[in-house]
Amino acid sequence: MTISISEIRDGIYRISGFVGEYGITFNQFLINDIKPTLIHTGPLGMYSKIEEKVKEVGPIEKLSYIAFLHFEADECRGMELLKVSKAKMICSDLSSKLNLTEWKMPIDHISFWENESLKIGRMTPRFLMTPHVHHWDSMMIFEAISKSLFTSDIFIQPGVNEPVVSNDLLYQMISLYRATGIFANENLVRRTAKQLEFLT
Repeated sequence: MTISISEIRDGIYRISGFVGEYGITFNQFLINDIKPTLIHTGPLGMYSKIEEKVKEVGPIEKLSYIAFLHFEADECRGMELLKVSKAKMICSDLSSKLNLTEWKMPIDHISFWENESLKIGRMTPRFLMTPHVHHWDSMMIFEAISKSLFTSDIFIQPGVNEPVVSNDLLYQMISLYRATGIFANENLVRRTAKQLEFLT
């Protein structure tokens, strides 16, 4: 599998790899600030390649945080990254209480609740709780300075696409949602999408 890295905004990088078996692109994001933060580590087998891409931006030892927007294998199976850095794990409060307490996961983690934030330097990620979109412990991250929204699985990428996309993918995304049943409740997704329109 080929993993690529692209700077999509000043100091924000997309690390992505297309998985032909599923027909979708797996995306991780690196915010290169005073306290560099990686969002997701990818599925099993990708983490070593993702680690190499992180190293292209800066030393892995300087990675401060690794965030999981929900607890699922394709978001956090590459936990090996936590063994090669001093990074702390970030997750939602629900994920901490519902998942991490009974799994052999790193104890040293930070959990967040609605609208709490974490200053990592020039940027300050804010955490938005979106339970059941698409997992019960799901959250999103919004960074106001760069106007960047890290949405987890609410916007899926079928196929191989450029780092920054528009609503050109809307029909393909909706078709894939319906085919896979990725969301349990359409009303929760619609309500969350409406709330995202007013982020500033």
